Amino acid sequence: MRRLRNRRGFTLIELLVVVAIIALLISILLPSLRDAKEQANVAKCLSNFRQLMLSTFMYFEDYNDTFPLFVSSLGGGLSTCSWTYGGKTSHEDWKTFGEGWVLPVHTRPINEYIMGGEFEPDLMDGNTVLKRTEIPGVHCPSDRASHQRLFNQLPGDEALQISSYDDIGTSYHFNLQSLQDTNIDVWANQGQGWLDNCRAIVKDTIGGMVSTFTFYWEDPMDFALYDKIQKIGNHRKLNKHSVGFLDGHAEYKLIDTRDYCGVGWNTINPNWVYKFGMQRPPIYYTEPGKNCDPKNH
Repeated sequence: MRRLRNRRGFTLIELLVVVAIIALLISILLPSLRDAKEQANVAKCLSNFRQLMLSTFMYFEDYNDTFPLFVSSLGGGLSTCSWTYGGKTSHEDWKTFGEGWVLPVHTRPINEYIMGGEFEPDLMDGNTVLKRTEIPGVHCPSDRASHQRLFNQLPGDEALQISSYDDIGTSYHFNLQSLQDTNIDVWANQGQGWLDNCRAIVKDTIGGMVSTFTFYWEDPMDFALYDKIQKIGNHRKLNKHSVGFLDGHAEYKLIDTRDYCGVGWNTINPNWVYKFGMQRPPIYYTEPGKNCDPKNH
């Protein structure tokens, strides 16, 4: 005669204990997994910066140390910005600011160097862009918001909740900050002064600051520097930003954007800082606050 065995299931308390343990393990492991993913994104970002600097050096060699700082006419005047050097075509909403802000992918000078040669233009229907050509080398995987439409607004205004890459075509900005507020008329000769300043700053910093001069940086840092405020960077840390340096290396480092310079980094040329009583250099910053003196915040 077959003997039946009693089968005992889990009690409700045992199930609740197991669920609680699993929930605890998830709460412990999730931040670590999130941090690991973000570190991978940081590594990708730094790789992009190194490739961007290499592309810039190649452009320098082909164009006599001239940086591709695009200057366009807007409503009878001239304008330039930190993001038209490369990347995909700007979002069509920029047409409301003027046609000069919608720089197509095939006209952005460094793209052919980033892409290693020729690449497909945008898919068009007349003047309408149906599909923008992607330039992955200027896309930060942690890029979540664009700050470029916030300039001249209040510091507390919120960023546009699409990535900088999808808004203006790139996650990274050229260091336009270092070329502004000098005694040189940057708008002279159809904006030639911008290029003259850029050529001068590259030659001047190569001597002793090539490893500390920041040439490209991420979108949140660009906005924070202009407003002199602290900002959470693309990789979710306050005052930590990815930057590309003039010597070609890249770092993810602590940068207090309330200052122009810090340990191991500078966003302006210290040789152009003019102080009362000293001999004026050929090019100098006319804005007194544009200096590398430490400040008390």
